[in-house]
Amino acid sequence: MEMVINFSGGKDSSAMLVYLCEKYPDIKKHVVLADTGWEHTGIVEWCESIVSKFGLKINVVRNPNKDFFSMIKHRGKFPSPDCRQCTSDLKRGPIQTWIRRNIKDPVIINCMGIRAEESPARSKKLRLQRDKSLSTRTRTVWNYLPIHDWSETKVREYLKSKNIPLHPVYQYLGRLSCQICIYMKDSDLEAVKKNNPEAFNKILSLEKELGFTMRNGRYIDGTPK
Repeated sequence: MEMVINFSGGKDSSAMLVYLCEKYPDIKKHVVLADTGWEHTGIVEWCESIVSKFGLKINVVRNPNKDFFSMIKHRGKFPSPDCRQCTSDLKRGPIQTWIRRNIKDPVIINCMGIRAEESPARSKKLRLQRDKSLSTRTRTVWNYLPIHDWSETKVREYLKSKNIPLHPVYQYLGRLSCQICIYMKDSDLEAVKKNNPEAFNKILSLEKELGFTMRNGRYIDGTPK
């Protein structure tokens, strides 16, 4: 049995990493970071600094055919909650490909830091479920959500008790995702505009170039389309 730990450097995946390393010290672990091409500057180095505390290394995976921006320009529009191509093509797909190519053990536990508290859809996910798309006659892959029932408060308190730092982005955002994410609220976008204006202006320019906005009928700066 071997574990794959989906890692972003955010609070949830960090809490999951610590928990798994403490609870299952003897199981071989692989830490995988999916780089969409729209990650925060220095994210690989940040993740390396966290996982190295546990004697592990980061395996960075990317879609060889596209990144966040080339995907959007090719489609002529941004991803949406109903069509999360950023997740399927730039995160889940590359990680699944890495698993197929690199792990030969017949039993693989694919670990993700998804929490029920985050959304109604995530609350319905099972803590442990067989991954039909990755499992074969000779390999069984289980998707495991070890901190599914944890609250955000518990995550933060747990990390603090283990002396694991939070990424600096948490000083102005509640989540560590892409530099600008389709799920950001208006208050998040205002925080990005103030703290990461280069990222804000890059998305605003792309909206105007495409004539397609992340928000229905208006650009991310609030002006009407």
